[in-house]
Amino acid sequence: MRRILVLGAGVACVVTVVLAMADSMKFETDRGAATSTQVLRFDARAKDAGASSEPALRLWDECASHVNHVRIVAGPVADGDAWAVTVAPALGEHTERRLVGCLEDLTVDGVLGHYLGSRTG
Repeated sequence: MRRILVLGAGVACVVTVVLAMADSMKFETDRGAATSTQVLRFDARAKDAGASSEPALRLWDECASHVNHVRIVAGPVADGDAWAVTVAPALGEHTERRLVGCLEDLTVDGVLGHYLGSRTG
């Protein structure tokens, strides 16, 4: 009888831990807004890298995998010397941090990204 109780308690603990881990791994997207616009800037380290927008778009494609659970509504489109990408639903805090980390850490063909902020709405 004691073995059954210990086994039952162990199974209950394992199930609780697995469910808690699954819940914490969900993508957090709700900031109360339907969409958010991410504003980015791309700087070319090499002189020839800034000649076209292709390296910047390639850098965005690499980092977009961090937000692949949302739908890209518009963009990336040039907005002066910055770029804007609108996604739905709005990015949550953790997803936005992963995107920012990728943009600021990854370099593609001498192009480095800078996160300028986001607008919800």
